[in-house]
Amino acid sequence: MIVAGLLIWLAFLFSFIGIAASDFFVPNLETTADAFGLDDNIAGVTFLAFGNGSPDLFSTLAAMRAGSGSLAIGELIGAASFIVSVVAGSMCIVKSFRVNPVPFLRDVGFFLVAMVLLFAILWDGLVKPWEAALLAGLYVGYVVVVVVSTWWDNRREKKQRSLEEARRAFEREPVPSIAIYHDEEPYRDERNYHPSFSC
Repeated sequence: MIVAGLLIWLAFLFSFIGIAASDFFVPNLETTADAFGLDDNIAGVTFLAFGNGSPDLFSTLAAMRAGSGSLAIGELIGAASFIVSVVAGSMCIVKSFRVNPVPFLRDVGFFLVAMVLLFAILWDGLVKPWEAALLAGLYVGYVVVVVVSTWWDNRREKKQRSLEEARRAFEREPVPSIAIYHDEEPYRDERNYHPSFSC
């Protein structure tokens, strides 16, 4: 009976988070991104990542205050694995979508580098300040790479659109017909003119 009640409570919490995200968080995020003129990629790795990762951050801080570092690390790795597997799989079940391979490989590459770096840092069971700064710097580098690649893609698409518009405008212009002049008979000088040369 207690397990059934806990499962019902868990389903209620999941539905509550879903309603809050779809009705409040995502529309506000889109409005903020439009106000700042941000691309969806940039808004996803900054504002959406902050909103999505803030519960993990506060739960990790609470676990660290309680003196349970292994719980904090386990929560971080478990949350990342849950998002990559369950959330991505749920998105495919709800609605199929197509992923651009270049940004996908970029994001997965940074995720793998972060995981390998985290395991290397935690190998000795001690996190030094410069190691923590290295992890934060990896995220800053990831955001910079996303911003630069998005700017480059938008610039290339804008140039491609301008070329296509110029091509369409050129194709719409009527080609002037060139009247070919046919002379009926060649010109002949009827005068018998011989210039005189004097020395």
